[in-house]
Amino acid sequence: MNSPRRTFDVIVAGGGLVGISISLGLRLSGLDVLVLDGCDDDNRAARGNFGLIWIQTKGHSFRPYAQLSRKAAKMWPAFSSQLKELSGIDVGLEDNGAFYLCMSEAEWKDRAELMRKQFDNDLPIAAAYEMMERGELDKHIPGLGNSVVGGCYGRLDGAVNPLKFFRALHSAFRAIGGEYRASSAVTEIRPAGSDFQVTAGNSTYSCAKLVLAAGLGNNQLAPMVDVAMDIRPVRGQVLATNKLPKSLRYPTHTIRQMSEGAFIIGDSREEVGLDDGTTPEVMSAIARKAIACFPNLADTQLLRAWGGLRTFTKDGIPLYLRSNSYPNAYAVNVHSGVTLAPVHAQDLASAIEEGDLEARIPDFSRKRS
Repeated sequence: MNSPRRTFDVIVAGGGLVGISISLGLRLSGLDVLVLDGCDDDNRAARGNFGLIWIQTKGHSFRPYAQLSRKAAKMWPAFSSQLKELSGIDVGLEDNGAFYLCMSEAEWKDRAELMRKQFDNDLPIAAAYEMMERGELDKHIPGLGNSVVGGCYGRLDGAVNPLKFFRALHSAFRAIGGEYRASSAVTEIRPAGSDFQVTAGNSTYSCAKLVLAAGLGNNQLAPMVDVAMDIRPVRGQVLATNKLPKSLRYPTHTIRQMSEGAFIIGDSREEVGLDDGTTPEVMSAIARKAIACFPNLADTQLLRAWGGLRTFTKDGIPLYLRSNSYPNAYAVNVHSGVTLAPVHAQDLASAIEEGDLEARIPDFSRKRS
């Protein structure tokens, strides 16, 4: 019996959405890639993943982030087709737009002003959005409650099935020869000349390039290769209902109906440290708002509720960093793991392979204070 391989072109620490997207791109370029991942009960941002491809307001305070998100949206149709070809899994891409629902006139006006700034003035895109008052909104989304005064339709937005997408990424990676090892969280990194010795559990591996995409774990791992990383957890609680006849054609920013009929609902950003649990108060608030948007949900059965710890940088903008001391070591953190997945699998993976991250993606590779 052959012993497991110990030497790879690239080791990626972290098999979440970000890590596996980068790994897929690196493997597609012909590199030998090993993904070292933690256990199923680790704090994983994917648990709070709603599956949205969200462009509305993304990067409203940082133009390069808006540009990157818009580029990713254009890449998504081809990316989803590639994943289906490699994995055999249809990720359920919905690319006919999405809605932000406004619960007051003040919220509607604020949203309209923000969208004008983004899509009319700062980085103009013709017909990228439409602000709808209630009468027009009813033509697109039936069954709304009286509390909804209007909404914003974003034509660049969309969604995927989050579970199928995650499975497709992993299946595609393995199908093209990538190696993945679960229950193998990285605990130690030792630079060894131009290479790295990476320890996970009782095993040590060697690689020429190292990518840290371990979410909150990057706070501990990145300093081992002289990269400053300060990531904070933000909890999101999610509710799932029983299956219902299909009625909601479009995703919204907090409520969407999956293809099989279940509604998933999430609307919290909680600074509670590493607590990924659920609380009755927050779940009740989420449910009340969902029912205010769609009164028919009052009669549904809640089947499941869970919390997930999403990872945020200080300013909420992605960090794609390269170590100054060890130029073949990279550390990545971004909470837009679904939206930016095509960019991660193509542009970011290519920049890591070719060693020109700073030139290719300059606005995210600098260390922001």
